Amino acid sequence: MRILGVDYGEKRIGLAIGETEVGMAFARPVLSGTGSREADAGAVAEFARREGCEKVVVGLPLLESGEEGRQAQVSREFGGMIAREGLNVQFQDERYTSVAAEAALGHLKPKRRKAVADSEAARILLTEYLTGVSDDRSQKSTPRDTDAS
Repeated sequence: MRILGVDYGEKRIGLAIGETEVGMAFARPVLSGTGSREADAGAVAEFARREGCEKVVVGLPLLESGEEGRQAQVSREFGGMIAREGLNVQFQDERYTSVAAEAALGHLKPKRRKAVADSEAARILLTEYLTGVSDDRSQKSTPRDTDAS
């Protein structure tokens, strides 16, 4: 099964495609945010359908304590909008993925690193989801099971 990983941001949306059969994920080009969360969710849903993804895993930026703050709520709302497009959406704790992405891309010039860091973060969160590395801290629930409106 193909799965789309999403690291949502208002300016940039990191994307990665993963295959459950091999447990690997590959970064895709970043989508530029439009300023409209609904339009961005529609663009992500369209990308997922075009790539044949059966599921979308949205990064959930939890606080250090593991609790959900404002940004996690925004990500849940964004996931809910994607779910309303008819896609199966789940959430994955994305704490530390941006730090790991920056470390992995440290060899790149700052401008290039900024351009690809969000998709690298999406690749890391999707790899964690696929391999179950962070099952103890993941939030694998669909927006239909939670208040995502």
